[in-house]
Amino acid sequence: MEKVSLTSCSSYDDSGLKDKILKSLIDIDFDPKMFNGMRIGIKPNLLIPSAPERAIITHPVFFQIVVQIIKDYNGIPVLVENPAVHGLSTLLKKTPYGEIVKALNVEVPDMKETQLIPYDDAVQFKRIEISKAFFDVDMIVNLPKLKTHGLTVMTGALKNLFGVIPGLKKSRMHLKAPSRDDFSSFMMDLYGALLHGFDPPKPILHIMDGIVGMEGEGPGLSGTPIPIGVIITSRDPLAVDWTSTQVVNVSPEDVPTLVTGFKRDFCISSADDVQIIGEDLDKVRLKSFQVSKNSIFSNAVRWPFTSSLFKQLFVEKAVPQDEKCTLCYQCMRICPAKAITQANNQEKIPNYDYDKCIRCFCCMEICPEAAIKTQKGWLQWLMRY
Repeated sequence: MEKVSLTSCSSYDDSGLKDKILKSLIDIDFDPKMFNGMRIGIKPNLLIPSAPERAIITHPVFFQIVVQIIKDYNGIPVLVENPAVHGLSTLLKKTPYGEIVKALNVEVPDMKETQLIPYDDAVQFKRIEISKAFFDVDMIVNLPKLKTHGLTVMTGALKNLFGVIPGLKKSRMHLKAPSRDDFSSFMMDLYGALLHGFDPPKPILHIMDGIVGMEGEGPGLSGTPIPIGVIITSRDPLAVDWTSTQVVNVSPEDVPTLVTGFKRDFCISSADDVQIIGEDLDKVRLKSFQVSKNSIFSNAVRWPFTSSLFKQLFVEKAVPQDEKCTLCYQCMRICPAKAITQANNQEKIPNYDYDKCIRCFCCMEICPEAAIKTQKGWLQWLMRY
């Protein structure tokens, strides 16, 4: 039975936020004294430079409180994160994280240097290249944001750990694992490596920022912030993610990382393995929450979608909007399939080759203008699905 702390918190200005996060750790039988003398790698969600109120990144105040708790118990806080396109230094300059890191003397290592982490029991990826900085800490504290996601329906504790892989190397992994099921299996291989590939093993905690989350076309600027009012804490990422689906009224069966993760043997295997401590789920459950329009249908269709015809008929695609696009080409830079090229003369949007496109929606995640939307496949449109 895996303990999950479910805590109500309606605002980042809550004077009791620090005590609530501390209590959430105690709820799952974690003694904060364990931080003493240890280098603690703190892994927030810093997808792109963004204002905190957009709910794209883990809120800076949430990060700041966790840093303060670690320092209170004589731990050494280390910021470990790989944003999608921008370097970490750029993101620090463009968000409040920079001031927090400076004021609280948080170590920021070089995230570009990499090292292979092994996991011989992996289904497919037995060696994965991650930032060496994760080898140099003693514990990992994962701070995911509760958000929707075009590829995985929801992004939470498990998906946030994709950020252990440097920058554009992440897009290569999308190419190696293009479908939702493939990518979810890769994420479980990655988590297995993080659990078993370090010598000695590193404890991993997951503290989800669900105070204000994101619904709709997440996880980037096209999504919509929504007050959710929870903090979810556990030692198991699937337990956190399952609990988050219950809070926002999304079926776990529609979340491929949970469906795939339940089949492995090193995390929870069903809802029966979760023991929620703290708030009653019924008291915090949202009455209305919108996932990405493209998520449920494409996840329900389990056919291989490698053929061009299948993709055009059944699978949504990312479409740039000429009224918003500034031709910055960040989409082209991140595309793992090299399916995006520069605009032709007089055109106002990049060219998309949808035969090459693997529908990872990386371009949509990182677009700084929210200029990329999803468009349904032909049969989806006819069926109004």
